[in-house]
Amino acid sequence: MVRALLLFGVSLSSLGDIKLSGHIKTVAVTQEKFSGAPRNYQSQNNLRFIWSGQKANLAWELHYEFNPTFISTKVPEQYSSLIQSKDNFRIKDITRRLRKSESRHILIQNLDRFNAQLRLPHGDLTLGRQAITFGSSRVINPTDIFVPFDVLVFNQEYRMGVDAIRYQAPIGDVGEFDLGFVFGESREASAAFFQLSDNYAGKDWQITLLRFAEKNLLGFGMETALGQFGFWVEAAKVFGQRKYIRVSTGLDYAFSDRALGQIEYHYNGVKLDQIQEGKENLQGARLPVGVMFRGENYLIPNLTYQLGPLWKMGFQGIFNTSDNSSFLSIFTAYNVKENIDANFTYYHFQGDRESSEYGLNPDIVYLGLSYYF
Repeated sequence: MVRALLLFGVSLSSLGDIKLSGHIKTVAVTQEKFSGAPRNYQSQNNLRFIWSGQKANLAWELHYEFNPTFISTKVPEQYSSLIQSKDNFRIKDITRRLRKSESRHILIQNLDRFNAQLRLPHGDLTLGRQAITFGSSRVINPTDIFVPFDVLVFNQEYRMGVDAIRYQAPIGDVGEFDLGFVFGESREASAAFFQLSDNYAGKDWQITLLRFAEKNLLGFGMETALGQFGFWVEAAKVFGQRKYIRVSTGLDYAFSDRALGQIEYHYNGVKLDQIQEGKENLQGARLPVGVMFRGENYLIPNLTYQLGPLWKMGFQGIFNTSDNSSFLSIFTAYNVKENIDANFTYYHFQGDRESSEYGLNPDIVYLGLSYYF
């Protein structure tokens, strides 16, 4: 597959200037024993190749990921990964898993971008697999139903691509008109969206309309400055057989030129009885499309400190105040030299192992090295 994509990239030379870039990431992971499974050690590796080109008013890009993982014991039911394993909102995909999940050796591939963008007189038309991001919040975006935040994915550098046709046109100096259709395997698994964004009275505003999974979503977002604080709020009302509201709001503050703190509150109006669907515990419940959180109220603090020009460290927590479970992440990252980064991260999950959202997950320690080319 890699050889075929390389040959394909070379064959596109007729489309103007070609650029090849990407990264290689390797992560050594230790995962504590849990639910009867022994402690396991993992070597997770992520290769991402990026081809892009442009000629006249036509631009294109192709991203391919290959993710070999080696685990000392059979893969547990839940494990953290460098890439997203779900492929919602794709018409047809290449085979994602090249080995069965029960194996100690896992091979995952991902054709993550494959699109062309035509630059028209009044806007841009993009067709193919592309990244689509909605929302003004920093962590949990209620209006983003395509690739919601997942704590079990280590690598959040790139948004997972979806199959779509999208038209974007500027409005004034900073506003944008955004209209599109996202394709799934069926009509029910597809989505249509419209988003309007602009700046008014010193505030950035967003209005979002979505049709997905036989539901309608009306969304709103706003960002502004409150004195020395940054402030944001984002809300989504979903109409359908199940009606619910989700809201995120937060503040950030620069304590100095080295320290930045933020806190976000998230309200998840998807009632527990709506997502349990007869399950005896919350962990076995099936969530609606676009929802990754099973509780009702969350507090999400974050602190980042720049130790030097090349070295930083930080902390992030996600506290489910509904069941008193939590996820804590402590990390440090260092730029070893140009194009090479090293990082160390500790994940701690706490809560009741039978009935809480985060209690089932094991603690994780990982050491990573990344090379960009």
